[in-house]
Amino acid sequence: MEGDRVLHKRKLKELVRNIGSDEGDGNTAIDENVEELLLDLCDEFVTNVTSFSCRLAKHRKVEKMNLKDVQLHLERNWNIRVPGYSSDEIKNVQKNFHPAQSYNSKINDVENSKKRK
Repeated sequence: MEGDRVLHKRKLKELVRNIGSDEGDGNTAIDENVEELLLDLCDEFVTNVTSFSCRLAKHRKVEKMNLKDVQLHLERNWNIRVPGYSSDEIKNVQKNFHPAQSYNSKINDVENSKKRK
């Protein structure tokens, strides 16, 4: 199973050790179950990003996935921005909820009726 992983146990342990030393604790260790969970999550994440990026490329009717496909998926679905790769062409779409005036008045009516009781 180790050969099929995106991140190997040795690299994960090295990463934990480096993060631990950055935080002032060079002896940080992780439980074996946590190690397996992190490795599984890493595999699932890479599979998810790759799969969705491929679908984006297919949607654009091209046979080659490019950086924009990966960036778009990471930014829109995971809120991850990769340093060093600007996304000038990829606009971050924020969905702000702006209720209609009729909705606001209904909410106010409900709140006022609760206060009267």
